[in-house]
Amino acid sequence: MSLPTFDRQIIQSFDGTELEIQTWGDGPLTLVIANGLGGTLVAWTPLLRALKGTARIVSWDYRGLYGSKRPPNLADLGVEHHVGDMRAVMDATGVETAIIAGWSMGVQVCIQAAADLDDRVTGVVLINGTYGRVFETAFSVPGSRHILPWINHAAIALAPALPPAIGLLTKQNWFLPAIERIGLVDKRLDKEVFLAIAKGFDQLDFDVYHRIMGQLNDHDGEPALSRIDVPLLMIAGDRDAMTPPSVRHVVHQRVPHAESHVIPGGTHYTLLEYPDAVISRVQRFFDEHFDAA
Repeated sequence: MSLPTFDRQIIQSFDGTELEIQTWGDGPLTLVIANGLGGTLVAWTPLLRALKGTARIVSWDYRGLYGSKRPPNLADLGVEHHVGDMRAVMDATGVETAIIAGWSMGVQVCIQAAADLDDRVTGVVLINGTYGRVFETAFSVPGSRHILPWINHAAIALAPALPPAIGLLTKQNWFLPAIERIGLVDKRLDKEVFLAIAKGFDQLDFDVYHRIMGQLNDHDGEPALSRIDVPLLMIAGDRDAMTPPSVRHVVHQRVPHAESHVIPGGTHYTLLEYPDAVISRVQRFFDEHFDAA
C-alpha cells in the first residue's frame, strides 16, 4: 500500500525560524500532530489512513530537522519553543482550535501545549511518551539519569559522523531482525512505514537532534498536567520503556479528565505494531468526546 503524500508549505515561526508544514486529509475534526524526535508525519500512516474523511491533519518538522531550518540561536530548541511553533503552525493554517496528538517527544510538546494554549486545544491524544525529564521518567535503568545525559552530550560531539553511519546501519538486512530480537520493536511492526522513517535518518542534523534531546531532559512537564482541563487519552505498549506505569499513574493523578489504554505486546512503536487496537481506541475517544458528524 502506498504511503500518504502531503501538501507542504514553508512558514516563519515566532522567532523567524523557517518551518515546513504538512497537511493531509479533510473532515469535521482538526488534528494537530507533534511528531517523535527524528520522526515525521509518515510515522502516523495507519492513523492517517483510518481518519481519511474524518479529520484534517496538520503537522510540521521540528526546528532544525528535515524540512525546517535551524533557529537563529541553537539554545532555542526547548519544549517551549516547539509549543510556540505549534501556535505558529495553527495560525498559518487557519486552525483556531484543534485536538492535538503527540508520539514520543510529541507527548511532552502536547502536554505543555495543552496547558499553555488552553484556549486553542480541545482534546489531547498521547502515544508512547513521558511528561518530562525524559532520562529520569522514561527509563527504569539504574543510573540512567546520570549516564544518558553524558552519552547524549558525547553524541553532539560526534554528530557529523552519525548520518552516514546510521544510514548504513539501517540499510543492512539484519537491522530489523536485530532490533526485534532485543525487544526494541515487535514482530508485527509495519516494516514499510518503519523503513520509510529510517530512510530519512541519514539526512538528520544530529547536532540539533541531540541538543533537542538534552532539552527534553531539562523540561519538567509535570506542573503543566494539572492545568489540562480537556479530555486526554494516553496510549502505551506494555513493552515500551518510554511510557512505564509510573508515567501513566502521574498523568492520571494530575489530569482531571485523563483516560489510558495499554496495548499488550506494544513497544515504543505501538501504532506501527498494533494499529487496529490503537485506532479503535482513538476513534472511541473521538466518538465519546467530539462531534465528528
